[in-house]
Formats: sequence, structure tokens, C-alpha cells
Amino acid sequence: MNVRSWLIHLYPRPWRERYGDEFDALLEECLHSPLDALDIFLGALDAHLELTNEMNWRLMNMTNKLRTTILIVFASYIAFIVAGMSLYGFADDSPFIPMMKTNLALYASWRTIQIGSVIALLSVVIGGAPLAWTVIWRALRSNRRDLRLLLVPLYAFLVLVLYVLSVGYFAFNTRISNPPSASTAHALMWGLIGIFILGAIASTVAVWKVISRTDVEQETFPILGRQTTIKLYEFAFTPAVIATLSMLVMFIASVAWFWLAFSARPDLLNDNVGPIMTDTRGALSFTLILMAVAVSAASIGLVRGYGARKLG
Repeated sequence: MNVRSWLIHLYPRPWRERYGDEFDALLEECLHSPLDALDIFLGALDAHLELTNEMNWRLMNMTNKLRTTILIVFASYIAFIVAGMSLYGFADDSPFIPMMKTNLALYASWRTIQIGSVIALLSVVIGGAPLAWTVIWRALRSNRRDLRLLLVPLYAFLVLVLYVLSVGYFAFNTRISNPPSASTAHALMWGLIGIFILGAIASTVAVWKVISRTDVEQETFPILGRQTTIKLYEFAFTPAVIATLSMLVMFIASVAWFWLAFSARPDLLNDNVGPIMTDTRGALSFTLILMAVAVSAASIGLVRGYGARKLG
């Protein structure tokens, strides 16, 4: 099997039966680099998203790419949140807190991160609100399977709350008679981080599955007493751009914050000042690499989405 055949077989069978010959001819002309192969791989992901068969090829291709873009930016945002928690672990109850009160550049970097996090959150909420409402409403009316998947984020949050309450109860009842050791405290904190990360992954996968099966491109909403039709994925595209730019700014500000902080206290690089007293260099590398991957993935998604909008 040659490369073109292998790439074509990434697409679902109904899609191959309908568009296979046309697509094979297109690949013969356009497949020139690894970036082309990456775009085709993402296109296969688009094709596995279920859309109504009543769309023509151009509209289906544009909508699929826009939907994949929104999903990629959403998943990247969740990954960036995990990295942000790691970053916060460096500042929480650390020598860097008093430093930010006297070092203006360090304070400005941290404030930039905080402002960027608010802008990114608002962008995700605003851009995703019409889509979320549509998905939830349709799940409540007809699709019980999707409704179960939409409950995954709620279950993940409840598990996190129960764990925090259990740890709080344990700490309250043992701190006087038998205070927990440092290793026990670290284990409990690692448990909290692990539950949060697993919950974030499970919630992202569940939301991805539900949206990937939503065969609707636009919806009508009552806004200010009028029925307004919103193209869900086109509407979400601009907020997705803002969220990605916010993540990029936060990544740059995080690099600056780390550089300024450890330039002032280089001795801490060889210490354990990462989240819950973990190895500094390892935690720092994890934080910045995860941020960079999240920003890169979101940017790639946006480039494809922009191209689809322009052609559409």
C-alpha cells in the first residue's frame, strides 16, 4: 500500500466510497511535504465527525474543519489550564511571592498571566455558549447517550470535591493528635493533582465525542426578544482566536516570569520549589513544554479553520 492509499484509508468507508476517486486525484497533485500529510491526517479526523448528508462537499468540508478547529482549541485550552496549575504551584507559598512585591518586571509578568487567563476563559465561555446550549438541549430532548457523556464533567467535579472534603476531614481530625508526615501530605497533594488531570482528560474526551456527533451547523436562539440564527462554529471561531492569542501571551509571560525569578534566585533551580515541592527543573520543563504544545496545537487548528472559512 503506497502513502496515498494509506492516507485515503484513514477516512471512513462511506466517505471513501463517495469521494475516494476525487480525493486520490487531489492527493496526486497536492501531496508534497510532511505538512501536507499532517493536514490530510486532520482532514481524516474531520471526516469521522458526523454531519448531515444533505450538505454539499464545499459546505461539509468547511464545517468539518471549523468544528475540528473549535475542538482542538478547546482541548488545548484544557491542557493549558493543567500547565497553569503547575505554574501556580511555583508561586504558591514560595520565595517568589515577596520578590514580586519589589521586582516590578516579575510582578508585571505575573499580572499579564492573570489578565490573559481571564480573557481566555471569557473567550471560551462566550464562544462555546451557543454550541453548549445546542448540544445540551438536543441531548435532553432525544439523545440519552450524549446526555450520559455530558454528565462526565459533572461527575469529575464531584469526585474532586469529595476528595478535597475527605482530605480536609482527615487533616482536621489528625492535625492535633497525630499530624500527617511530609510524605503523607505530598501523597495527598499528588492525589489531588492526579484526580484533576484525569477528570480534565475524561471531560475533554466526553465533550469531544458529543460535539463530534452533533449534526447541526446553525441554531436559532431568542435574543433580546428576537429569533436570531447563529452559525455555531463560525461564531466560535473569533473567540477561539482570542483564546489562542491569550494562551500565547501567557506562555511568553510565563517564560519571562521563570527567567526573571530564577535569575534573581538561581540557587532555587537546584532545589525542590516546583508544585508540592517537586524537582524544580523537571516541573519547569513540564510546565513550559505543555504550554508550548497547547499553543502550537491551537494555532495549527486555527490555521486550518481560517483556510476553510476563506474557501467557504
